[in-house]
Amino acid sequence: MESIAHFRRRVAAALADVDRQDLYYNKDEFWMIRLPYEFMEHFAESHRLFNTALALPLMRGLHNGSYRKSPVIRNGQEYRPPYAIHCLTVCKMLADMWLPIPDEEKDILLASALCHDMIEDVDFPQHGWELVEKYHLAEQVYDTVRCVSKRRDFSPQEEREFFSNIQKNKLALLIKLSDRGHNVTDLFNMSDRKIQEYIGETRTFFLPMCEYARKHYPELSDVIEILQDQMIVLTKTTEAWAARFAHRQDELKEELGELREENEKLRQVYNSMRREANEL
Repeated sequence: MESIAHFRRRVAAALADVDRQDLYYNKDEFWMIRLPYEFMEHFAESHRLFNTALALPLMRGLHNGSYRKSPVIRNGQEYRPPYAIHCLTVCKMLADMWLPIPDEEKDILLASALCHDMIEDVDFPQHGWELVEKYHLAEQVYDTVRCVSKRRDFSPQEEREFFSNIQKNKLALLIKLSDRGHNVTDLFNMSDRKIQEYIGETRTFFLPMCEYARKHYPELSDVIEILQDQMIVLTKTTEAWAARFAHRQDELKEELGELREENEKLRQVYNSMRREANEL
């Protein structure tokens, strides 16, 4: 196996060719992502995963200035976590599962997981080809990230084709399921409309995708079951929470209506008393 020193030199040489501005990140926020970042850094070095090691600082820099909604509490104060925490969590979920795939394939998978939102969220003039041409990642990483990248204006037919294409790409499928597995943990911070949209999309596309994966990628059955169970539990929990929230909203609307009626009655009594006082 390649020595760690030589591996580090290869990664450093590739990064040396990257614009420093693309690698810049807010060091004052790094404490919020330090543990998963350093875990993946060590994992990439231990297994000599070149693309993964290269993708880590690229992901941290290119998503700098974007944030997740769920706050981080420290010493009683709320902080907005960097968006990088999502990419790291999706990647670490896959790394923790010790997937039964070769290290070369695992390298593409984990690097793509780190970069999975870049084509959607970063303003790339070449629509993401920069991952290869500018940042020296493998073309397979670009292909996988492109596969999981969704336009906001997809028609229903385009959306069905999008998920169908993901199913046919084992690495893209794993990333998309892990991505959804983490995103559903953040449903409580979404609007009611977004919650319903996520629940519907999960039931329409993601759960059937799990069934497809079990049939076509039997070696991944255990991993798929874990991801599916997480989605089911969190989706059902969110549905129950949303139902209680909707019920409470109806109760508050009813109470508000009663208060308005009472207020109107009081206003009428007040006006009547004023008229009587003026007549005296």
